[in-house]
Amino acid sequence: MIGVMRRYVFLLCVALYCAFSAVAQPRLKFSEMIADAGTLSVGKEESRTVHLLCKNIGTQPLVFKSVEASCPCADIRLPKKPLKPGKETKIKVTFHAKDLDDRGVVTNLLTFFYNGPNKFTRIRLRAELTD
Repeated sequence: MIGVMRRYVFLLCVALYCAFSAVAQPRLKFSEMIADAGTLSVGKEESRTVHLLCKNIGTQPLVFKSVEASCPCADIRLPKKPLKPGKETKIKVTFHAKDLDDRGVVTNLLTFFYNGPNKFTRIRLRAELTD
């Protein structure tokens, strides 16, 4: 009887530990899922910088690991310091139109990798390219 109770207490402790450790993690949330770089001229030394506002809505510090852009025309500067729970930061993204040949609306996918349960978050960077 005592052995059975010990087993139940042990299983309860394991379940509680798993439940609380799953909750205590960083979570990344951007204020907008589409960032607009505006209108740029193709083939010219023109660029546009946007600042992406994001927040750690989790309960542990958030650390950016890396970022990938679907186009080499985006230059992204990630914060070097961990983002504390409840705090916000701005990520600087510069869109360069110099080497692009496309016209019209161009959308690039930005994938931010971090130490949270989802491992990454994606947003879109939009620009309109004209002559």
